[in-house]
Amino acid sequence: MFGGAPPAAGPLDSAADIRISIRTAPRAGFGHFQFSDSSSTPFDGREFEFALAQEKIFSRIDSAGDDWMTIAFRDSGALAFAFHGNDCLFTLDSPWRRSINWFTLWRLLRIESTTIFFHASAIAFGDGATIFIGPKGAGKSTTALSLAARGHNLLSDEIAGYRPADGFVVPFRRPVGIKPGPRCTAVARALDSDSVAAIEREGFVRVRVESLFRADAPRAYPLRRVVFLRGFKDKPEIARIDPGRSEVAELQPLMGSFLNASHSSRVFDLVRLLSATKVYRFHPGNPDETAQYLEEVFAKE
Repeated sequence: MFGGAPPAAGPLDSAADIRISIRTAPRAGFGHFQFSDSSSTPFDGREFEFALAQEKIFSRIDSAGDDWMTIAFRDSGALAFAFHGNDCLFTLDSPWRRSINWFTLWRLLRIESTTIFFHASAIAFGDGATIFIGPKGAGKSTTALSLAARGHNLLSDEIAGYRPADGFVVPFRRPVGIKPGPRCTAVARALDSDSVAAIEREGFVRVRVESLFRADAPRAYPLRRVVFLRGFKDKPEIARIDPGRSEVAELQPLMGSFLNASHSSRVFDLVRLLSATKVYRFHPGNPDETAQYLEEVFAKE
């Protein structure tokens, strides 16, 4: 699912944050799973509210009982998940493993109540972190990888975590997603033939950043900059801006960050985040030129 090593049987090196028990044949055509973790967060399926709001993969089904939350695959209308108490039933169709993987990720983000997670990439410049935010295809991962190839510490390529209590960006480095399109020279040279073929065949591949170039271990950094991407241009172009209401909305924190705190407190956290950092509007260009350009701009701050 995330491009890492296949699972292996054996004891864990450390205690797990989440434990999940899965049975795939309690009833014909359905599986069952239970979650347990150290948090007091209810197991109610609300993690799917982010996906429901996007209306791309899942939709909600009105159930006969108020104590059930039922989710369907949007394209077929077939039942995907039904939550009740600490139990969940799911349909044993072909993508059920992927769906549970995604739910597990959303669950992990939700129970981490001290952190706000964004659909963003994050990179470290010196002793501070920079978050890149923008819509799909705006160049978040491309820009972050181009900078990482030049020795800057990659913290995340698509999910960035911000801790309001101390203003730090926490690392959330997974195998990076690479799609068709522009990429820096170092990444293009490092991709093996199997990865290139997978990109051409499936339109997406995940690879460990350490397999592309030398990368330092990720760690937490204080947030220094927020960069809003506005789409590619022939030449990179950046401008400092005074953030307003539209930039607060554009931060797009993942829904789980609003499930573990009140809406008003989270909005206050977002306003404080922007007021305490340098904020830019940015058009990336050629990946190699863009990385060098950003280094020069940020060095002159």
